[in-house]
Amino acid sequence: MSLRKRIADAPRTNRAVAALFGGYMRFVRASSRRNEDGWEAVSRALDSHGAVLIVCWHQRLMLTPWMFDLTQAPCRSLTSDGRAGRLVGWIHRAFGYETMPMKRGLLGAGAIREVLRGLQNGISIGISPDGPQGPPRVAKVTPIQWARATQIPVFVFTFSARRYLTWPTWDRLMFPMPFTRLELMWRQWDRVVPRRVSADQAEALAADLGRFMNAVSAECDARAGHDTPQL
Repeated sequence: MSLRKRIADAPRTNRAVAALFGGYMRFVRASSRRNEDGWEAVSRALDSHGAVLIVCWHQRLMLTPWMFDLTQAPCRSLTSDGRAGRLVGWIHRAFGYETMPMKRGLLGAGAIREVLRGLQNGISIGISPDGPQGPPRVAKVTPIQWARATQIPVFVFTFSARRYLTWPTWDRLMFPMPFTRLELMWRQWDRVVPRRVSADQAEALAADLGRFMNAVSAECDARAGHDTPQL
């Protein structure tokens, strides 16, 4: 491994970069006009089901430190084990989340059992259905599998900003600017995932979830002042 990669992968480097990103996002949030809509439904679902599944497009990850009210219940974010995923994990841990890396977007048997135990004990999970490497805004079946196994509600989290930069990454990451208008939204996906689904049914449900996530993101973009969806 080259020196550059060793430095990039070093925990000290990741902590420093995570602190930089976290500090910037706190400043963006504090300096901006902000509207948050939909958390009350998540809160009610937590009271009735104990835990929920939060899904968010990779493009909208920058405000996921606020996707969950950790004063109400704990949440665990499932990230990739790549460099970008590890960085997201460091950022989330700095905000109080539990995290778990997934190799190639998958968990081993032991990790799956740990997540399921956590869900039974009220630890919700957050996941990006199109991560870790796309295609962008194409939902994989992973959240369908979790919903099938746990029978917990699925909520979409997204945000939009009136002023933002688009990073030249596969997901066209939305990087909000300070002193802007921020919209944060949570919406429950109203489909029921049965305990037994075929592979074709799981793919169809994932496609339906993806369409719903796009619709929620488009609504959020409109509220932030955009004439067209910023997808």
